[in-house]
Amino acid sequence: MALRIQKHIPLAPYVSFKVGGPARYFCQPASPEEFAEALRFAHNKGLKYFVLGKGTNLVFSDMGYPGLVIETENFNRVQWDGAKVTTECGVLLMDVVTQSVERGMVGMQNLAGIPGTMGGGVYINAGAFDQELKDLVVSVLSLKPDGTLVRRSNSECGFVYRRSVFCGAGEIVLESSMELQPGGDPAALRTEMEATLKRRSDKQPLEYPNAGSMFKRPPGNYAGALIQAAGLKGFRMGNAAISDKHANFTINLGCATAQEIWDLTSEVILRVRDHSGITLEREPIFAGEFLPWPRPL
Repeated sequence: MALRIQKHIPLAPYVSFKVGGPARYFCQPASPEEFAEALRFAHNKGLKYFVLGKGTNLVFSDMGYPGLVIETENFNRVQWDGAKVTTECGVLLMDVVTQSVERGMVGMQNLAGIPGTMGGGVYINAGAFDQELKDLVVSVLSLKPDGTLVRRSNSECGFVYRRSVFCGAGEIVLESSMELQPGGDPAALRTEMEATLKRRSDKQPLEYPNAGSMFKRPPGNYAGALIQAAGLKGFRMGNAAISDKHANFTINLGCATAQEIWDLTSEVILRVRDHSGITLEREPIFAGEFLPWPRPL
């Protein structure tokens, strides 16, 4: 069965911020061969492509995405082999955390509550509370733009803070394997996981659409502290705002546009730089076209 390519699919329902226009082309491959077919389609039409997981670290432009969006929900298989777990790119990271806890496997409980998929998590080396996926990953299977499959060991993945070798290379993370520690007590691990989830809910504005931490942590400092010190907690542009609960969370108050989120975060970057001399860097991907902010960043 040939890969189905759709046109003009609204993207806002696919991203946690609930903003963004339509994709010019959209598909949901179910095999590496269909993924390769999608890449050939984009290449033959001279289009850029974008791989979409759960859209939790992402803002699509109000004008949409002018190329091909490849959505990964059909890549949802998980395979356990003792303490080793292999997951396809569309598997929710939180589902793997829950399974590891139920099996008494130690290592993922502090990652509880991180939204998004394993593919996206590995791609950006997601982490929280001084733990990152790079601490667990043993190998990654990726698809190059030319359709070639490549398997890399952990040391070949180039993991650093919120980046990997896959960023900017046009490669698609298809599958990853992690090695955990067996022998944990499921009840104790569940308590740790629930404590992590509570810590998140107490400090993060989960009641509003958002993309998680808006800015990367600058060396030796915290983005939220810098934003708060610049007097920007609660700062608002249109229906996009800096959360009163956590200054490093930008939230959609209900009907925000992607451009409002871009404008708000652009002004935050400038005001924090004016106040502290530190230039913040956005963590989510802003895909598509955005109007530039009047003051240069």
